[in-house]
Amino acid sequence: MDFSLKSLQNKSREQGQRRLTNLLGLDFGASGVKAVRIKKIKDAIHLVAADILPATDLHHPERPDIPKPLSAYYASLCASVDDSIVRVFSQQLKEEDSVEEATRENLSVPADHRVAFKVLDRQAGRRESSVLGTAISNDAVQHFLEIFTSGAPALHSMEIAGLSAFSAFWMADGPSAKEETVCLIEGGARHTYIGFFHKNRLVLVNRFAVGSETIRQQVQQDLGIDAEMAHTVLSGGSVDISGPIRAALGPFLKQLSIYREFIERQQKTRLTGVYLSGGLAPSPDWRGALAELLDLEPEVWNPFDRVVVPDELDLERFKGQESRFAAALGAAMAGMEGRS
Repeated sequence: MDFSLKSLQNKSREQGQRRLTNLLGLDFGASGVKAVRIKKIKDAIHLVAADILPATDLHHPERPDIPKPLSAYYASLCASVDDSIVRVFSQQLKEEDSVEEATRENLSVPADHRVAFKVLDRQAGRRESSVLGTAISNDAVQHFLEIFTSGAPALHSMEIAGLSAFSAFWMADGPSAKEETVCLIEGGARHTYIGFFHKNRLVLVNRFAVGSETIRQQVQQDLGIDAEMAHTVLSGGSVDISGPIRAALGPFLKQLSIYREFIERQQKTRLTGVYLSGGLAPSPDWRGALAELLDLEPEVWNPFDRVVVPDELDLERFKGQESRFAAALGAAMAGMEGRS
């Protein structure tokens, strides 16, 4: 499933005809730039290196300094962009129809935005096809092009961060293939993405302006404390903050409940699994709120289970934080498989 926002550079014919076997994935987020380097060896994807680089201003991102273990000639990146749009829509599609125009119309995309799409389920005749549509401002794309304009790594592709996590989740026979109906929730600092998969096909996706920063601000406000103390309270678990959590997540949880009921009725199924990725995934408060709502125990998903991790690669310092690398890994995997 290709979640990328089109090829962003005029690549040579030779590069277009060969698949990359060594690729850097970068996820520009509020808490840092998550980075993974992967290699394709025969039919298996191997993790070569992983790191979390210093955060950069997301309104004016800067090119990060790449440590030697992460060095590669090309990079696939993803970013959390405030004005991005994502939606799955259904429409009759004739062979001669422009899917790009249909995407622009269904997503009400502004003229200054770049559009990408993936036909998830193509139907003939009067039956409606299912399409994943995405859009991001030309200004955001152009800025990333400019900061990667010279030197290595060159920019290979760009995606929306939450959808990159879905790429990693979907690819290589993951949980979405093993269970009938599952939900992946990618929670970050400022945005949360939810995706429902039915029989290994994405059927619903949306983005919400809620994340760890939203929760921290609510705790600060309700308890009358500063940001540093709010962080301590959230990580300590010794103070009852169920009230601020419910206040911060209320609208999001209500919408998630509606989506779950809609999917179960539309697909005549039951939700059998809930998986969490992103920086919010390890939070007991986050998991508890979701478990109470969905009556299912969410599972923190480790994206490194998708690849071969050599014994000599030490990931101990990221123990418990593996879920933060889902988007970076998804961007790299999609780029390597020629889906960008």
